[in-house]
Amino acid sequence: MTPRPIHLKDAFALLEDGKHHDLRLWKLSTGDILSYRQCICTSGWHRGGTHRVRLAESGQVREFRDVTLFEIDGHTIYW
Repeated sequence: MTPRPIHLKDAFALLEDGKHHDLRLWKLSTGDILSYRQCICTSGWHRGGTHRVRLAESGQVREFRDVTLFEIDGHTIYW
């Protein structure tokens, strides 16, 4: 069964729940698709439109623009 699409607002609520999530997003400079597996959201700046996540495997912190996120835990995100 395919996961249902969810709204961007619901996706950020899911992301900010403090649990591990799998994310897919576009890299702005090249358009490549980045996959972040088992990451935890450490902070979100809604006014600036960015979120920071900590990757479970490496412990690195990555920041991404909200508009680049298109999938969370298999759910496609729509605006």
